[in-house]
Amino acid sequence: MNSLDKTTEIQGITRMRTLYETDFVQWTEEQAKALSEHNEKTLDWENLKEEIENLGKEQINAVHSFLKQIILHRLKLDYTNDILSRRHWMDEIDDFQDEIERRLTQTLLNKINLQPEYERAKRKVLKMYDVSLPDQCPYTFEDLMTRLTEK
Repeated sequence: MNSLDKTTEIQGITRMRTLYETDFVQWTEEQAKALSEHNEKTLDWENLKEEIENLGKEQINAVHSFLKQIILHRLKLDYTNDILSRRHWMDEIDDFQDEIERRLTQTLLNKINLQPEYERAKRKVLKMYDVSLPDQCPYTFEDLMTRLTEK
């Protein structure tokens, strides 16, 4: 590689890093184009790696967040006597299940850990209600994803 080619490559990398900071959407479009064209010279490897790692983390965090909400509502349904809100909680659970189904892959399924989400949901329920809750999560993932019907 001659010095002109090296200078051009460095300018391209600098431009991509600047674009990443100033126009993220444009940066993603150009990175996608470079990937589809197998143009390794214009890939912003450092930021691309970071974004791919973050994307995976965002997906598992979203699934965990929806699971926490389902657990929270299930605890209220199963351990409180609040009759007036039952339909609303069941409707919310249904929406959260939809969101999980949209995102769920086998890889994400393998990363699910219910106990921390149970602890968070339990803490919230105990702030709202004077109830006794189990130490361990009383629900399996399958329990949480089973559609509820009015009793």
